[in-house]
Amino acid sequence: MRYPVLTLSECRELALERLAGGNPTVEAHWVGDGPDVDLSLLGAAAAEASYLMAEQGADSRKDKVEGATAKHLYRALRHPPGPAADATVLDDPGFWRYLSLKWFWEFIEWRESGGFFSGKHLRYIDGASSPNCVLTRMYLRMSSLGGADHEELADTLDAATDFWRSHVVRVRTATAPRLTRAFVRTQKEDRMHTNYLREFAKRVNRTWTNVLLDRYDDNEVRELLAELRSDQGPSSSGGGD
Repeated sequence: MRYPVLTLSECRELALERLAGGNPTVEAHWVGDGPDVDLSLLGAAAAEASYLMAEQGADSRKDKVEGATAKHLYRALRHPPGPAADATVLDDPGFWRYLSLKWFWEFIEWRESGGFFSGKHLRYIDGASSPNCVLTRMYLRMSSLGGADHEELADTLDAATDFWRSHVVRVRTATAPRLTRAFVRTQKEDRMHTNYLREFAKRVNRTWTNVLLDRYDDNEVRELLAELRSDQGPSSSGGGD
């Protein structure tokens, strides 16, 4: 499958032009063999991102908007014969650079406005680190839930930046969709405050040492999480994370 990429140096140059207020043309190199990847739904996904961004405004809960946008991005990439038909495409940072600069710059700039203009913008667009690059972590959020059949959970939590980045995408939980879904529902039903959540997530991560959690069924993961919470003791609900 042939697909478009940007080199890291091209990504840097285009980003600097954008930051300076320019609107440079994003011209990619095409790599790979076979038919061209189908990117026909990316424009619609980017339009949805712009709509959600404008609807919520600057003071919105941005992680919730990121979760809602992740649904549209995931559908666009899973559309056959889209990029997800070839793992090589999704594993190439150059592909994510291209998507970021071509279609999602305004959304990423809005999402990461706190650090975007302090010299840290590349981490959000260069595809090098999945938890930091906005598009890769959005895709992984959906993948960790088990795909579009469970997309309602992608934006069900409020103020959940730390939950998704630290306790799902960065750890093995992301490889076990049933566990991820149970974890989201647990947090939704009885919200753990930041410090309690971090300790609870550590307990979940340590469980992987002795148990293959990706083989647990829905009932088993729910029972496991309930047992871990019971052993940890009561928590204070509420508060951001």
